Amino acid sequence: MSAIPTEIALAPETPGRDDGLPRNARIYFFFVAVATAASTLPFLGRLQHTKDWAAFLILGSAAAVAQLFVVRTPRDQAYHTAIVFLIPAALLLPPELVALMGIVQHIPEWLRMRYRWYLQTFNICNYVLATMAVWFFAHKLILDSHVLPSNALRLGVAGIVCCFVFVAINHANLAIMLRLARGFTLRETGLFDVENLSTDLVLSALGVATYAFWQTNQWLIPFAVAPLILVHRSLSVPQLQAEARVDPKTGLFNARHFASALAEELGRAQRFERPLSLIMADLDLLRDINNTYGHLAGDAVLKGIAEVFRAQLRHYDVPARFGGEEFSILLPETPPEQALEIAERIRRAVADRTFDVETSSEPIRATVSIGVAGFPKDGTDANELIHQADLAVYRAKLQGRNRVLGASSARRGSSRSPRTETITPPSRRRSNSRWRRSAGVARTRAHTRCTGRFSSPSRSGSGSWLRWSARPGSARASRGWS
Repeated sequence: MSAIPTEIALAPETPGRDDGLPRNARIYFFFVAVATAASTLPFLGRLQHTKDWAAFLILGSAAAVAQLFVVRTPRDQAYHTAIVFLIPAALLLPPELVALMGIVQHIPEWLRMRYRWYLQTFNICNYVLATMAVWFFAHKLILDSHVLPSNALRLGVAGIVCCFVFVAINHANLAIMLRLARGFTLRETGLFDVENLSTDLVLSALGVATYAFWQTNQWLIPFAVAPLILVHRSLSVPQLQAEARVDPKTGLFNARHFASALAEELGRAQRFERPLSLIMADLDLLRDINNTYGHLAGDAVLKGIAEVFRAQLRHYDVPARFGGEEFSILLPETPPEQALEIAERIRRAVADRTFDVETSSEPIRATVSIGVAGFPKDGTDANELIHQADLAVYRAKLQGRNRVLGASSARRGSSRSPRTETITPPSRRRSNSRWRRSAGVARTRAHTRCTGRFSSPSRSGSGSWLRWSARPGSARASRGWS
């Protein structure tokens, strides 16, 4: 996280790709551009008589450098600390130079990242409008009006107004554009969450402090901007925490976070006597895919299955890569009967999907075998639930793969879904003896995995909030417009 959620953070432009803007977004883009021109053009004719170029070069260069150092949050929001230099610029400089700050701020970033023209143009207009509004409110309504009795009081009030005006205009413009261009709701953008607003307001306050030091003793300015180093580092902490919980290959949670979430949800289910279910899924015949198409193809299939999970699961479910080709899914507030329906939906989605790999001219297919266990019917602790779900996966493989079995039905030998064609690499046929050997390997692996104790790290923080806000692939929109 970092300074300005008002940024349209995007991936660099891909050659030959231009998604364009919907009609309503184009209209709003034109409105913002016209408003920017109307607020700046009347002052640009005064540039030849301006004498504050030194201050403009210092603040503009600082803002341009700060713009290059972006911090991204787990929700893919982009923060910049350039706001610390925009606020003093709006308070110190004449309007003709204030109007140029947003352009100077974004030019190095544009040259470096090569964003599409309308994206960065909107960013520039958004910043220019916000800084010009700050200049107008601060000078015309407060500092130069002498409505308040003392200079100190006027500066304090102007500082507060500047912070709120800049953040409000900046966030509002971006929220509207994200709604029109990408369909994000205000809640999905997160632009007006307390966390986002407070971060930007604090950085705006640092900008007011920079202005105050500039007016009293310019040698003290380094002490005003020094906290930016700590701010920048602290804003990186949530991203590091998220990376520690996420499997880098699939983007799902890793086994350690899954253990913590399972322990927390299981404790809650026991206290309030609520249902809970666990899904264990195993990718069928991954070794064949790796041997035929290479390990990169296997990785592509694993990533594709993770995408299926994200599409089929609810926002509070916890999907994780358990290890190798194995996945685990925690389903809070879910009885086993409903979990079996979810598992079957996942199985069908995987079986119907094709996976594009570089080593094959045609898309390949894959299937998963799934086992389901429920609390308290199939187990009352984490190890027992995982053990029962894992045994169900093993029995599903013995019955032909590509099927879903519940722990209870697996013990009775009944299958939840009819056997469908197991999907193997084209032109590959497995002999019965070879299948028996692989089943033997599966038996040994399942037994070893199930009898080993599943460690549960101590939990931290609010589990339900962390799952919703930091879950990989969640519906939360990014601060950037992409």
